[in-house]
Amino acid sequence: MSKEQIRCRDCEFLKCVGTSLKPYGSRLSYYCEHKNQEYIRRYFDEHKLKKIPGFVCFSIGMYYEPSIKTSPPWCPKKRKRAMRNERQ
Repeated sequence: MSKEQIRCRDCEFLKCVGTSLKPYGSRLSYYCEHKNQEYIRRYFDEHKLKKIPGFVCFSIGMYYEPSIKTSPPWCPKKRKRAMRNERQ
């Protein structure tokens, strides 16, 4: 079985939530809107992450695409895959 990476860019739960104006231009903010927000909040609390729960990344410069290449460690889809692999 080939191990395919989970990519936020292709995920239906990645949402662009707004812009952040900077002196050199603007950039977009991307968040995960997965239905399991409780898991995401709990992960952020347990690992003492200081950013907003569910925040994935900003856009690349003036391009309107997310800067993340794969997915963050707290991704709910990664959790499901890990749980499925443990059962096998």
